[in-house]
Amino acid sequence: MNSLILKAYAKINLGLHVKFRRPDGFHEIETILQEINLCDIIKIMRSERNVFTCDNQVLCAEDSNLCTQAADLLCAEFGLPGFKIELKKRIPIGAGLGGGSSDAAAVIRGGLLLYDLSPPQREVHNLCAQLGSDVPFFINGKSAYATGRGEKLIPVSISTDYKILLLLPDIHISTEWAYKNLKLGLTQQWADNKFRSSEFHELKVSDFNSEFFNSFEPLVFKKYPVLEEMKRVLVQNGALFAGMSGSGSTIFGLFDPDFDLSELIGDLQTIYNCKIAIPVR
Repeated sequence: MNSLILKAYAKINLGLHVKFRRPDGFHEIETILQEINLCDIIKIMRSERNVFTCDNQVLCAEDSNLCTQAADLLCAEFGLPGFKIELKKRIPIGAGLGGGSSDAAAVIRGGLLLYDLSPPQREVHNLCAQLGSDVPFFINGKSAYATGRGEKLIPVSISTDYKILLLLPDIHISTEWAYKNLKLGLTQQWADNKFRSSEFHELKVSDFNSEFFNSFEPLVFKKYPVLEEMKRVLVQNGALFAGMSGSGSTIFGLFDPDFDLSELIGDLQTIYNCKIAIPVR
């Protein structure tokens, strides 16, 4: 096998609780991650050295990105010659959808397959965790409860009986800025699990409003009031649940699978970039 084409799916955070800043500089979080079918396309090939190309000029202009970091890590860890990576970018950058992390995980998966390597799952997880907190999730994807800095994962069987309307404003929100400016409580409540009352295996979409929230919303909505308005519009137009993914800027609404989104999208797409997605099961 000399080449592979992989889909790198996006994610949304159904809930995100930032608990406190840890001694290692990261933040302790608790989140519900859901993979969705919006995806980047990655072609990965064997090569004598690592080469990266992309149809997004922002990523092409960078000296390093998560795809090249993942390729470099694989080569260093397993003594591999290299990879040629071609990325078709469809997930917006800086939108809270985990596109870069998903791309990195796809490179790890694809690189191991190309060279017929089967390291233990724990080793793959640790490699991904070196690249970023969200990267381990995308190895298996689907639905997961994540703690620690996001790398401690428990698969959950949570309701995916909905379709998703994504509102994608032309706003890039730096995750670093969001964490730096987030006002946390003075008390470090190590055992304070905000989502622990949720029976994930029985939780329905109609229960999400009483169970899930995003700690970043007050901060981000204050700086970008248009995002709060977007959330309000989704709720007023039939969303069973709406929220911001990650530290923003994507606002998503979850709708009944039989809900006809065509009229709503017709109204909204004159103002916002809209995409329909479904959960990856």
